[in-house]
Amino acid sequence: MKVLFTIIAAASIALFASCEAQSGIAKKSVEEYNPTPTPTISPAPTEAPVDPADVVTVDTALQGERITVDGPNEKKSVACTKYNRVMVNSNDNVVTIKGACKQIMINGNRNDVTAEALAEIVVNGSENNVKYSRFANGKRPTIKENRSGNIIEKVDAPAAK
Repeated sequence: MKVLFTIIAAASIALFASCEAQSGIAKKSVEEYNPTPTPTISPAPTEAPVDPADVVTVDTALQGERITVDGPNEKKSVACTKYNRVMVNSNDNVVTIKGACKQIMINGNRNDVTAEALAEIVVNGSENNVKYSRFANGKRPTIKENRSGNIIEKVDAPAAK
């Protein structure tokens, strides 16, 4: 009986020693967390410097009233005289904005907005076209585009008369 017990114990130890401590699934999950080589960081492209002729100096402490364009299919000209916020809340408008604005927010589709200078553009619609010609205090505007299919671009400033 002792011999049989010794043979069974030796076979059990040999069988247990030949098994892997981790199963194949456990190995794969551990391999997922092994570090991967760090990619090389390429330098960010440098933006062209702002042309001093395109800078509009504005007092950012001023907070004018909010200017709104609410009706559809309107052609409207507005002026930011005190670093105002402009909201376009409809579709298919053509809006021309003079002066330096703190923010232009478009909550509609297919609007055509031309602004002189601005600090921030927020677009919550699609197929909108926003053009600006100058930089408020020499800084490029912050752009938050929450829907795709919009065109936001800097254009040349109109020639002085």
